[in-house]
Amino acid sequence: MASNRWIQEPPLLISDVPPRCSTCETYINPFVTFTDQRHWKCNSCFSLNDVPGNFLHDSLTGSYSNLYNRPELQHAAMEFLVPMEYQAGRPRPVTYLFVFDVSDCALETGYLGIVCKTLLENIDRLPGDSQTQIGFITFASTVNFFQLHNSLFRPRMMVMADTDDIFVPSENEILVNLQQSRQLIISLLEELPGMFRDTQKKACAFGPALQVAQKVLTYSGGRVSAFLTQLPNTGCGSLQSREDPGDCTLGVKHLGPAINFYKVLALEFCGQQTGVDLFLLSQQYTDLASIACISRYTSGYTYYYPAFHHIHSSAMVEKLRKEFQFYLTRSFGYEGTLRIRCTQGLVVDTFYGNSFLQSMQMLYLPCVYPQAEFAFQMTIDGATAESSHVIFQSSLLYTSCQGERRVRIYTYCLPVVSSPTEVYAGANVGIIVGFLSKMAVDRSVRLSLSHTRDELIKVLTDILVAYRTSLCSPQQNMLTIPHTLLQLPLYVLALLKQPAFHRSFAMSLDERVFRMSQLMEQPLSFVLRMVYPDLYRIDDYLNRQTADNVSVEVDTETIKRPALMPLSAESLTLEGAFLIDCGHVLYIWVARHCNTGFLGDVLGVTSYTSLPGTLTLLPILENPTSKLIHMLLESLRKERLYHAPCFIIKDDSSSRSIFIKYLINNRTESAMSYYEFLLHLKEQV
Repeated sequence: MASNRWIQEPPLLISDVPPRCSTCETYINPFVTFTDQRHWKCNSCFSLNDVPGNFLHDSLTGSYSNLYNRPELQHAAMEFLVPMEYQAGRPRPVTYLFVFDVSDCALETGYLGIVCKTLLENIDRLPGDSQTQIGFITFASTVNFFQLHNSLFRPRMMVMADTDDIFVPSENEILVNLQQSRQLIISLLEELPGMFRDTQKKACAFGPALQVAQKVLTYSGGRVSAFLTQLPNTGCGSLQSREDPGDCTLGVKHLGPAINFYKVLALEFCGQQTGVDLFLLSQQYTDLASIACISRYTSGYTYYYPAFHHIHSSAMVEKLRKEFQFYLTRSFGYEGTLRIRCTQGLVVDTFYGNSFLQSMQMLYLPCVYPQAEFAFQMTIDGATAESSHVIFQSSLLYTSCQGERRVRIYTYCLPVVSSPTEVYAGANVGIIVGFLSKMAVDRSVRLSLSHTRDELIKVLTDILVAYRTSLCSPQQNMLTIPHTLLQLPLYVLALLKQPAFHRSFAMSLDERVFRMSQLMEQPLSFVLRMVYPDLYRIDDYLNRQTADNVSVEVDTETIKRPALMPLSAESLTLEGAFLIDCGHVLYIWVARHCNTGFLGDVLGVTSYTSLPGTLTLLPILENPTSKLIHMLLESLRKERLYHAPCFIIKDDSSSRSIFIKYLINNRTESAMSYYEFLLHLKEQV
């Protein structure tokens, strides 16, 4: 059986290519069986395979070793370098292409200066090697390219005025070696924010700019970082507003793409191993439901900054800086292909995630990010009685930023059982909730929000009915829930109250689509926090740390967090301050009788009345309490793809409702309390 250790352990780098099944190509793993020293039985297709002669030979000692000492039979997570003889050609260099919106709307936001400065500060930290390439494109009513060859004295701009007739210079004119043209690149980034300062153009040729990027990267592949500040309105890919505040149905008419242009273009990007990441900095509706296809089908990500302005939205400015820096410097792979293999009798039925699904067992991943997660639903399509266990194996072929072609393998093993009770005993509530959240997004986009909500309740009811049926003597008039799934009704209620799936929440259509994309693409730990946030009391945090003899000099990895509290009004007091971690954002709620020590040491005010209604940045003060609170926030934000800004809310401010709506256990005007929901389930079951 596979253990949690094997699932969580980092992959072991091995020196040899592990043996594979000659029939289904499953890699040898710790769960295969050996009929003798010369033959092993595949646990995917049950074929008998020969043990290679060199498999038992220890190259270090020159002798033959014990079969079970092989690392392939001790570790379920492995990685190996692909020998040159197995490669179709030399790996392509890492290639970065930045596509900047320079329209009048874009210049008003002031984003370009922030992005160029951040890129300048991190230009030498971009993952890659001496062959790394880079290029730049800008667009408004026209599409502009920049020649940066090291033979030039200064950057040279070329203009493509006709956006209906795409003209693309040769790849060598746009893409340059990062090291060889470093000085020209720096000059361009310094000049770019002021280069289009006098433009009055409202046009936005986003579609043509992406078409140019696709053609430039036809042979090299790479990563496109595209920035957009308004609804595309010029050339191919132009869109019209679909946001209708009076329409509450919210289904495919609003949440699905309006046109196929961006999906078709995404598949062309994917076919040439190009990933696209989208940065949306808008003060108005931009139809994210249509545009996000460009990142979804190329294994990219979408970054969203609503109402962005370089002066008036300090929290969004900090968010952009930190996210873009992390984006630029984090390691990633490219030219990836992910294959899923499973024991005969099981079939991959449904897939959720940011990728192009080539087949039900293979995904194209132009960019491979460490935090990427995918969900697969399996169905039983035949007898699995030939084995007492089944396995699931993923093999990822990719190129590292150092130009190494690698294969990473994970194998997971589960027992085959005959009793439903045993199935429930092995259930993982977190994984179920993660899968339900992705299913809910899919149903919302294809059907409607109301259908999604009904489906969530139906799935939960079916689970509980099936469990009750499996019991020999279920208790009458009792809601019977398996021990492993005690928290499932609470999580389903939280999904029903999730702003992405609730019509009563006042939010823009773009924000709703972005919330859904986060549930679809983010790691499970992040999704669970979005669904059911973490609540802490922090006004007496330093006192409790001191009582536990915990030093405030510890780093963010070892800092002890406060105890988690239920998401209910009963957890709050009028004398405290409470932090709620919603995954994508942090809120600190300050009660009206909060102690003055916390107000002064953490918020920098002398009394509750002098505290502004809403603060968008937590001040950094020179005292132990302030330092400890900031360390706590950083420990919560650590390793997240999206920077979570922190907002401070007073108890009597108009923003109080924002904090209160996350108290999942409580009743609201449009949703049941947890207790009422359990009573409702009891009636259904």
